Amino acid sequence: MRTRKAMFILFMVGCLAAFSAVAAQAAWITCTVDQVGPSGTNVDTSGCRIFLTAVDPADAWVGSKEFKISPNRGKEFLAAALTALASGKQVRVNVNLATAMPTLGAIYVQK
Repeated sequence: MRTRKAMFILFMVGCLAAFSAVAAQAAWITCTVDQVGPSGTNVDTSGCRIFLTAVDPADAWVGSKEFKISPNRGKEFLAAALTALASGKQVRVNVNLATAMPTLGAIYVQK
């Protein structure tokens, strides 16, 4: 009986560790830029937003999804996103989907 409890606890701890590590990791995904720009006038809640569609929905999500751009790097991210939008090129982004408002960690315009 005691061995079963110990095995069950080890199994549950292993599952929790595996699933929490997967959820917290950021992912690199190829996307198209649908919309991008600044939003809001309130200093606390305003910032830049970008709407992306994953090229391969099996990798991430289906349809257009909104992401928050860090205010520290907003101008650089906006420049890359606007370049991709204007030229019709795809972007490779590092996204964190584990938060209430998904965030962008990096964006690269592809050839």
